[in-house]
Amino acid sequence: MNFIISFLIVTNFFFTKDDFSLKTHKSLNDSISKYIETNPSKSLDYGFEILKLADPKNPTRELVSTYNLIGQLLTNKNLYAEALSYFSEALKSFKLVKSNSYGGEGFGLNRSVDRIKALSSDQLFIHEKNIDQPPWVLINISNLYYAIGEIENAKLKLEEAESNFLLYDDDKKKQIGLNTVYGNLGLFLTHEKDYEKVEKLYLKILDSRKKINDLDGEMYAYNQLINLFLITGDLYNSNEYYNKAVIFYNQIKSESGIPENSYLQRNYGFISLQYGQYYFLENQYNNALDYLYKTKTILAEFPDELPFIDSMISRCFLGLKDYKNAEISAIKNLSSKSLSTNQKKENYTVLESVYNQRGDFKSLIRVKDSLIKMNSLINTLSIRGAFSKLETQIQLANKQSELNESKIRYNTYLYILIIGSVILVFSLITIRVNYNYQKERNTRLEIEQKATQSKLEKKQLELVSKTNFIAQRNEYLDSLKQTIKKIKKDKQSTADLSQGIEKDIDKIIGSEKVFKNFESQFTEVYPDFFKSLVRRYGKLSQNDLRLCAYIKMNQTTNQIAQITGVSIRTVETQRYRLGKKLKLVESADLNSTIISI
Repeated sequence: MNFIISFLIVTNFFFTKDDFSLKTHKSLNDSISKYIETNPSKSLDYGFEILKLADPKNPTRELVSTYNLIGQLLTNKNLYAEALSYFSEALKSFKLVKSNSYGGEGFGLNRSVDRIKALSSDQLFIHEKNIDQPPWVLINISNLYYAIGEIENAKLKLEEAESNFLLYDDDKKKQIGLNTVYGNLGLFLTHEKDYEKVEKLYLKILDSRKKINDLDGEMYAYNQLINLFLITGDLYNSNEYYNKAVIFYNQIKSESGIPENSYLQRNYGFISLQYGQYYFLENQYNNALDYLYKTKTILAEFPDELPFIDSMISRCFLGLKDYKNAEISAIKNLSSKSLSTNQKKENYTVLESVYNQRGDFKSLIRVKDSLIKMNSLINTLSIRGAFSKLETQIQLANKQSELNESKIRYNTYLYILIIGSVILVFSLITIRVNYNYQKERNTRLEIEQKATQSKLEKKQLELVSKTNFIAQRNEYLDSLKQTIKKIKKDKQSTADLSQGIEKDIDKIIGSEKVFKNFESQFTEVYPDFFKSLVRRYGKLSQNDLRLCAYIKMNQTTNQIAQITGVSIRTVETQRYRLGKKLKLVESADLNSTIISI
């Protein structure tokens, strides 16, 4: 039994997966979010490490978040088909989650121009129990469809997200989600040039964000409206909402201060940037410069945004034909390490135009060489981008293969464990049945043995009684014989009669019938005694066998003499002769030898 218990413990230890707590899962999800932009390969490694450890048949809210994050990562890599498969897994897993629901901070394409932001699991989930599908995952799918130009599918997913946000119990979270949906829908309508409907939608969003005191969202709503009016050339309304945005920003700044790196400050800076871009496209370069410099001041804590602004400033100087400042600005920009390849190309183009206007052909040749190298670099980067995409697909395929192998290996171990358990159970049942059978059989044999022993003891008692009876009879007959001898001596007339009686008595004493009866009962008690005796010592006479039987019965020499009706000396002689026949050594005891047989 101890062996069986040990086997089960070892088996359970071997086949049980590592303890994968929700806390560990959440930490790994945070690692995916951390590296999703800076090191996508590392982020993908974290994602597949989670998928190896997690149980897809018993998903948690963290697993839904993992699928969602991997989908966002692949979307950023333009691997849309693969990304969609992981978003689908997120939706499937959500259906299996019974106790957790979803929610989070507002998010969509309108929060970022270039990329989709990764939400943490805490942002992605709140305990909303009434929703049918996770709305933030649906928004990500909508953004994916939007990126590949499937606007109708993007709209359908937004509608599904909207219907789920409407099921939220938390009113503020519900409104944040709905505002994100309506903001994304406004982008779609803008592409369709349904500006009137977009304006109504954005005004509704602004009003909603004010009611729920969503400060970041309110500033972003101003951003949306100003962008719309600038697109339509409605400077009156754009300026009206720009002034409202400035008042709102200054009010927040004076009352509670603007947090560093906040969305509110960033969106406020983007409002100024939109004006700078608008006036640049309208060739109103002085106005553009005013807004661009103002934007630099506002976005000073967002260094990633500054290279784009500085490149526009150098292009504005070129538009103003202020070649000196254009040159200074472009050269300064090119010294920045954070400049993108395209931004470097723009600044080299500015320098090319400046040196061309000046007739500085030496500098112009140097710049053209740099442009040639830059174009070559862009082509190389384009090729690298294609290879990077291919490498990501290969990495994804390898990770998926590893995951499948891990699942197959786990399932194999599980099947082996199940089969082993079944065999073990049947073995235990068989052992138990055999144990019960043997126990019952032993009990039955014990009962039979007791009955046989009882019968044997009874026979032994009868045999002793028979022996005593023979001894008493012979003693009585011997007494009778002596009496007859006396009568014969005293009364000669009865001599013939006495002689006859004496002969009869001698016959009775020496009769073999008595011993045969005794022999029969002796054989019942000791069935193999005579056979063993003959087999061991060869052929013995009837008297020898009879003497051996009496010795086996533990009868003394006197008792044997009484039973057989002979003298003690005769019995001693018989014992001596029997010892010779049995070839006993001098130190051997006849009684012990016979009794041991």
